[in-house]
Amino acid sequence: MRKILLFFISVFLLAGCQSGEKSSKFTVDPEPIIQDALKNKKVLILIFESEDCTYCTKLHKEVLDQPDFKEKKIKNNINIGIINVYGDRMVTDPETGAKMEESALAAAYRVTGYPTIIVFDPKQNFKVIFYNPGYIPKKDFMDFLDYLGSGCYQKIKFDEYVENGKKC
Repeated sequence: MRKILLFFISVFLLAGCQSGEKSSKFTVDPEPIIQDALKNKKVLILIFESEDCTYCTKLHKEVLDQPDFKEKKIKNNINIGIINVYGDRMVTDPETGAKMEESALAAAYRVTGYPTIIVFDPKQNFKVIFYNPGYIPKKDFMDFLDYLGSGCYQKIKFDEYVENGKKC
């Protein structure tokens, strides 16, 4: 009985990992993306991920890597950087301007689940305006990009924006 229980626990723990499959999600250095947002006063979204996160992989495949999502991001003048929660690349904290390793930035924002999506507002000195621990479906994420890009986030809540037909 104990062996069967250990087997199921092992299967459950491994289900969240992608064995043998190497991801390319951390090949793009987030620092130039952060610097561009800071310099050009763009809305900045940082997505905190781990290498073996199933929902992070799902977010990339179903949302971030889709051409229409990429177009909407550009149209709305939004920068998105991917932060490796265990990474050692040096990045700038958008709120404080301090340089630190990716893992320290994840700790500073108390990231404990992946993905965690954090939005920084250039109109408020890059203060955090949205913090979402978890996956966001493509349609909702695309509506959210329009919400941010339109500036409606300064006037109404996201749910109201959607209910109003994507109008402030």
